[in-house]
Amino acid sequence: MMIRILAVLLLSLAGATSVGAGTLDRVREAGVLRCGVAPSGLGLTALDDSGVWRGFFPDLCRAVALATLGKAEAVVFVEVGAENRFAVLRDRSVEVVMDATTWTLERERGQGIAFPVVALFDAQAVMAHRSLGITGLAQAGTASVCVVDGTTSASNLDSWISRNGARLVVKRSRSTEGALGAFFNHHCDLYTGHRLALHGQRAQNAPNVGDYQILPDVIARQPLSPMVRNDDRAWENIVRWTVLALLAAEEKGVTSANAAARKSIGDAETRRLLGNAPGFGQDLGLDDGWALRVIGQIGDYGELYDRHLGRRSGLGIERGANALWNAGGLLYAPPLGG
Repeated sequence: MMIRILAVLLLSLAGATSVGAGTLDRVREAGVLRCGVAPSGLGLTALDDSGVWRGFFPDLCRAVALATLGKAEAVVFVEVGAENRFAVLRDRSVEVVMDATTWTLERERGQGIAFPVVALFDAQAVMAHRSLGITGLAQAGTASVCVVDGTTSASNLDSWISRNGARLVVKRSRSTEGALGAFFNHHCDLYTGHRLALHGQRAQNAPNVGDYQILPDVIARQPLSPMVRNDDRAWENIVRWTVLALLAAEEKGVTSANAAARKSIGDAETRRLLGNAPGFGQDLGLDDGWALRVIGQIGDYGELYDRHLGRRSGLGIERGANALWNAGGLLYAPPLGG
């Protein structure tokens, strides 16, 4: 009996290990990538008039689908929110969450998830009704501020108020939609969240965009990363290097327009990135042409940013920290060679 119990336990452990290590296999078996996204506003994540998810984060979902399945359209988008974005990963409802979620030690340690790479460097900021007549939080006095409860934005706001001895009146909502609705309906004087999201939320939801301003104050830094479960390092590497490939492409001058040509005429690292070096995809469990597909259809990082957030979008947000290291920003990819 004891031997039988031990055998059952060993089989259970083996099964648990295979479940944890087989995300890529399950994605390929299903033929689709399940990607969690949250409606963060124009530019980051929003549904268009046809019900299609558009924005920086949905395109990162498509990039991972291109890398693993060869098709940008092989994505099932699952809408998530602040209340369930970690749970959908833990219960395996999705393979990755592409959301404006801040990478923190507490979340990585306590939620059973991993943050593979910073996709956007952001900061927590505040949007105000222009009718308040203020130019910064120092002038806000006892103004009310709406925030989504249970988020880093809420805890950062509490810390900022305590640290600065501010008299702001905090009004908490359970969802982004609730907090934004209260703000735009004048139930709050201010609204705080990710600066990049504020631009899109103002453009998408404001009755009159000119009536609202984003204040220059920075309440906290917020590095935004995809999220995966922490039980599959191979899958974490795939998500990480899909983002890093976009950065490497931009630094090498590889774009969606010239990627195919650069495969044979670029320097050694460029040729490796684009699949002209046998074994480039092997360590990730992918074929050698995975990055060429991603860059050819999604573009390099600069194209992705400009299309949704920058100069080619309706938002026109300067890249700032999200520029490459050699253009005054913080972003770069590790070397691709050995």
